[in-house]
Amino acid sequence: MEKILQFPLARIPDDGLDVSLDLELDDLEEVWFRASNLQLIGKLEKTGSDEVSFQGRLSGRFLLECSLGLAEFAHSFDEPLAVYFSRKRQDSGSEGEVELSEEDLEVGYIENETVDLTTPVRDQIGLAIPVQPRCPDKCLGEAPDTCRKLDEGESVGIGAASDPRWGPLKDWKSGGSA
Repeated sequence: MEKILQFPLARIPDDGLDVSLDLELDDLEEVWFRASNLQLIGKLEKTGSDEVSFQGRLSGRFLLECSLGLAEFAHSFDEPLAVYFSRKRQDSGSEGEVELSEEDLEVGYIENETVDLTTPVRDQIGLAIPVQPRCPDKCLGEAPDTCRKLDEGESVGIGAASDPRWGPLKDWKSGGSA
Protein backbone atom coordinates (compact mmCIF):
# COMPACT_ATOMS: atom_id res chain seq x y z
CA MET A 1 0.00 0.00 0.00
CA GLU A 2 1.40 3.38 -1.01
CA LYS A 3 1.71 5.91 1.78
CA ILE A 4 1.37 9.67 1.44
CA LEU A 5 5.09 10.30 2.08
CA GLN A 6 6.33 7.60 -0.31
CA PHE A 7 7.18 8.53 -3.88
CA PRO A 8 8.03 5.91 -6.54
CA LEU A 9 11.11 6.95 -8.55
CA ALA A 10 9.15 6.46 -11.78
CA ARG A 11 6.70 9.22 -10.71
CA ILE A 12 9.44 11.82 -10.16
CA PRO A 13 9.85 13.67 -13.50
CA ASP A 14 13.25 14.88 -14.70
CA ASP A 15 12.29 18.49 -13.87
CA GLY A 16 11.25 17.51 -10.32
CA LEU A 17 8.06 16.91 -8.40
CA ASP A 18 6.42 19.67 -6.37
CA VAL A 19 5.18 18.40 -3.01
CA SER A 20 2.46 20.11 -1.01
CA LEU A 21 0.91 17.89 1.64
CA ASP A 22 -1.29 18.34 4.68
CA LEU A 23 -0.21 15.60 7.06
CA GLU A 24 -1.92 13.73 9.88
CA LEU A 25 -0.07 12.06 12.74
CA ASP A 26 -1.07 8.66 11.31
CA ASP A 27 0.97 9.48 8.18
CA LEU A 28 4.12 9.52 10.33
CA GLU A 29 3.65 6.03 11.83
CA GLU A 30 5.30 5.98 15.29
CA VAL A 31 4.87 9.40 16.90
CA TRP A 32 5.76 10.50 20.43
CA PHE A 33 4.52 14.10 20.17
CA ARG A 34 1.21 15.93 19.92
CA ALA A 35 1.10 18.02 16.76
CA SER A 36 -1.50 19.41 14.39
CA ASN A 37 -1.76 21.50 11.21
CA LEU A 38 1.27 19.68 9.79
CA GLN A 39 2.22 20.81 6.32
CA LEU A 40 5.10 19.77 4.06
CA ILE A 41 5.95 21.92 1.03
CA GLY A 42 8.96 21.40 -1.20
CA LYS A 43 10.37 19.71 -4.26
CA LEU A 44 11.78 16.26 -4.99
CA GLU A 45 14.47 16.35 -7.69
CA LYS A 46 16.56 13.67 -9.31
CA THR A 47 20.18 14.74 -8.90
CA GLY A 48 21.61 11.70 -10.67
CA SER A 49 20.59 8.29 -11.91
CA ASP A 50 20.65 6.90 -8.37
CA GLU A 51 20.12 10.04 -6.30
CA VAL A 52 17.15 12.19 -5.28
CA SER A 53 17.03 15.30 -3.11
CA PHE A 54 14.17 16.96 -1.27
CA GLN A 55 14.31 20.64 -0.35
CA GLY A 56 11.39 22.22 1.44
CA ARG A 57 9.73 23.39 4.63
CA LEU A 58 7.81 21.64 7.35
CA SER A 59 5.37 23.55 9.54
CA GLY A 60 2.72 22.89 12.16
CA ARG A 61 1.80 23.31 15.80
CA PHE A 62 2.72 21.36 18.93
CA LEU A 63 0.65 21.07 22.06
CA LEU A 64 3.30 21.34 24.79
CA GLU A 65 3.40 21.54 28.55
CA CYS A 66 5.32 24.43 30.07
CA SER A 67 8.41 23.14 31.85
CA LEU A 68 8.02 25.83 34.50
CA GLY A 69 4.31 26.28 35.18
CA LEU A 70 2.96 23.00 33.69
CA ALA A 71 0.32 24.84 31.65
CA GLU A 72 -0.46 23.46 28.20
CA PHE A 73 0.10 25.81 25.29
CA ALA A 74 0.33 25.73 21.50
CA HIS A 75 3.74 26.24 19.91
CA SER A 76 4.07 26.85 16.16
CA PHE A 77 7.08 25.73 14.16
CA ASP A 78 8.36 26.25 10.63
CA GLU A 79 11.53 24.32 9.81
CA PRO A 80 13.61 23.82 6.67
CA LEU A 81 13.97 20.21 5.55
CA ALA A 82 16.70 18.98 3.21
CA VAL A 83 17.12 15.26 2.58
CA TYR A 84 19.34 13.41 0.13
CA PHE A 85 18.56 9.88 -1.00
CA SER A 86 20.76 7.37 -2.79
CA ARG A 87 20.70 3.66 -3.45
CA LYS A 88 22.25 1.47 -0.79
CA ARG A 89 25.77 0.34 -1.49
CA GLN A 90 26.20 -3.38 -1.97
CA ASP A 91 27.49 -5.23 1.09
CA SER A 92 31.19 -5.99 1.04
CA GLY A 93 30.56 -9.52 2.29
CA SER A 94 31.06 -8.95 6.03
CA GLU A 95 28.16 -10.46 7.88
CA GLY A 96 26.49 -8.52 10.69
CA GLU A 97 28.89 -5.59 10.77
CA VAL A 98 28.74 -2.49 8.63
CA GLU A 99 31.07 0.47 8.88
CA LEU A 100 29.25 3.76 8.48
CA SER A 101 30.91 6.76 6.93
CA GLU A 102 29.95 10.36 7.66
CA GLU A 103 28.04 10.40 4.35
CA ASP A 104 25.89 7.48 5.52
CA LEU A 105 24.63 9.52 8.45
CA GLU A 106 23.36 12.30 6.19
CA VAL A 107 21.75 10.25 3.43
CA GLY A 108 18.41 8.43 3.25
CA TYR A 109 18.17 5.35 1.10
CA ILE A 110 16.01 4.53 -1.88
CA GLU A 111 14.35 1.20 -1.13
CA ASN A 112 12.16 -0.78 -3.53
CA GLU A 113 12.49 2.02 -6.12
CA THR A 114 10.73 4.38 -3.66
CA VAL A 115 11.77 7.57 -1.85
CA ASP A 116 10.21 7.59 1.63
CA LEU A 117 10.08 10.92 3.48
CA THR A 118 8.34 9.48 6.57
CA THR A 119 11.39 9.12 8.81
CA PRO A 120 13.08 12.44 7.87
CA VAL A 121 9.80 14.33 8.40
CA ARG A 122 9.13 12.66 11.76
CA ASP A 123 12.73 13.27 12.88
CA GLN A 124 12.62 16.95 11.87
CA ILE A 125 9.39 17.46 13.82
CA GLY A 126 11.02 15.85 16.85
CA LEU A 127 14.00 18.19 16.53
CA ALA A 128 11.67 21.20 16.44
CA ILE A 129 10.30 20.46 19.93
CA PRO A 130 11.89 22.84 22.45
CA VAL A 131 13.95 21.11 25.14
CA GLN A 132 12.44 23.17 27.96
CA PRO A 133 9.20 24.61 26.58
CA ARG A 134 7.91 27.73 28.29
CA CYS A 135 4.54 29.25 27.59
CA PRO A 136 5.22 32.56 25.87
CA ASP A 137 5.15 35.50 28.30
CA LYS A 138 2.99 33.63 30.81
CA CYS A 139 5.60 32.33 33.24
CA LEU A 140 7.50 35.59 33.17
CA GLY A 141 4.89 37.36 35.27
CA GLU A 142 2.77 39.00 32.58
CA ALA A 143 -0.09 36.49 32.84
CA PRO A 144 0.73 34.15 35.73
CA ASP A 145 -2.91 33.16 36.21
CA THR A 146 -2.61 30.81 33.22
CA CYS A 147 0.11 28.69 34.84
CA ARG A 148 -1.24 25.79 36.88
CA LYS A 149 1.55 25.92 39.45
CA LEU A 150 1.03 29.60 40.02
CA ASP A 151 -2.75 29.13 40.15
CA GLU A 152 -2.28 26.59 42.95
CA GLY A 153 -0.04 28.94 44.91
CA GLU A 154 3.16 26.97 44.33
CA SER A 155 6.40 28.78 43.73
CA VAL A 156 8.27 28.40 40.45
CA GLY A 157 11.85 28.91 39.34
CA ILE A 158 14.93 29.00 41.55
CA GLY A 159 14.19 27.94 45.13
CA ALA A 160 10.85 26.35 44.19
CA ALA A 161 9.73 23.02 45.59
CA SER A 162 10.47 20.02 43.42
CA ASP A 163 8.50 19.44 40.24
CA PRO A 164 5.40 17.32 41.07
CA ARG A 165 6.08 15.13 38.04
CA TRP A 166 9.04 13.66 39.97
CA GLY A 167 6.82 12.80 42.97
CA PRO A 168 6.52 9.06 42.23
CA LEU A 169 10.33 8.76 42.43
CA LYS A 170 10.63 10.61 45.76
CA ASP A 171 10.97 7.44 47.87
CA TRP A 172 12.92 5.39 45.31
CA LYS A 173 16.35 4.18 46.39
CA SER A 174 18.93 2.84 43.98
CA GLY A 175 20.60 -0.51 44.47
CA GLY A 176 17.57 -2.13 46.07
CA SER A 177 16.79 -5.77 45.36
CA ALA A 178 13.63 -6.78 43.54
